[in-house]
Amino acid sequence: MKIIPQNDHATPRRIQQYTSIQILRGLAALMVVTYHLPGALGMLDLRIPVLNSGVDLFFVISGFVMVLSTENRRSDHRAFLMQRFTRVVPFYWVMTFLMVAALWLFAGRAVSLEQITNSLLFIPYLDTVTGYVQPVLGVGWTLNLEILFYILFAATMGFGRWTQMAAVGVVFAIAVAARIIFKPAADTVLFFYTTPILFEFLAGMALGHLVGRLARLPAFLGASAIVFAIMSMLVMVLGFNLPRSLAQGLPALILVAACISLESYFRLFAPRVLARLGDASYSLYLTHPIVLLATAPVVASANVSPWLAGMVLVAACIAVSLASYSFIEKPLLAISRMSLSAYQVKAQ
Repeated sequence: MKIIPQNDHATPRRIQQYTSIQILRGLAALMVVTYHLPGALGMLDLRIPVLNSGVDLFFVISGFVMVLSTENRRSDHRAFLMQRFTRVVPFYWVMTFLMVAALWLFAGRAVSLEQITNSLLFIPYLDTVTGYVQPVLGVGWTLNLEILFYILFAATMGFGRWTQMAAVGVVFAIAVAARIIFKPAADTVLFFYTTPILFEFLAGMALGHLVGRLARLPAFLGASAIVFAIMSMLVMVLGFNLPRSLAQGLPALILVAACISLESYFRLFAPRVLARLGDASYSLYLTHPIVLLATAPVVASANVSPWLAGMVLVAACIAVSLASYSFIEKPLLAISRMSLSAYQVKAQ
């Protein structure tokens, strides 16, 4: 008796119905949290580089989600951008202001108006305190790239699906080529937006177009691909000095593809709590720097083992993210969508 549909993805569903993607989102956010733990505790020597690959998972997933979420409205670029804005920006702005307050309260650091403005407008700048090109809420550097991808995706929505991919790929290729040829390290904005990591969005788009074929892959192949992706990521990050797009982006692509191919198994057997964490992954991603800034010094002063301190901090980050998702992110999203609907009705 066959209990697993063989063409489960032949007709794409709403992205929220992809349990595998929700679980990967939660896993990616947890990886980033764990990657930041040693720094928060002042133990940088314990940092595990491969955990930073959670960001690469996010980028691949983003490309996948954009394709599936626009399949029935390919040319409505204005609606797409407005919906992306209401989904991503308001909550990020709120967290940015909370981070400004947290930096002042817990680190004694004042943030300039220029830094706040650049952060809110997604303009990359060099943070002279940390030495990184990042906004006030450090993890927001990924949102700067996301916004660029959204704009480019919207600009090409009127194309055929493979033509759109080709156009996006050409733009990314030109950007990366400009970095290689001109080496614009002195220009923060240009250097930031010519990173090869952009190709991870393109890889995710390809998965979105191939989702039906992925569903027809044998289960053993999907399971093997998961093991291969994890092992190759560990080997390439720890053992080879390869570009990030290869060492982390390629395994992330394989992992996402493998999990999509096993979607039916995820829906049948994955614990609901893992999907719930995926629902709150955006909150976890944006709130955890604030939580770590406020609580890590207290936990570190308790003179407990690093492992216990880490578990306490991870638990605190998860608890805050779940509360934030329920009481801040979801209500804010509802308000934003109501405002967008009202604006669209008025514009008609």
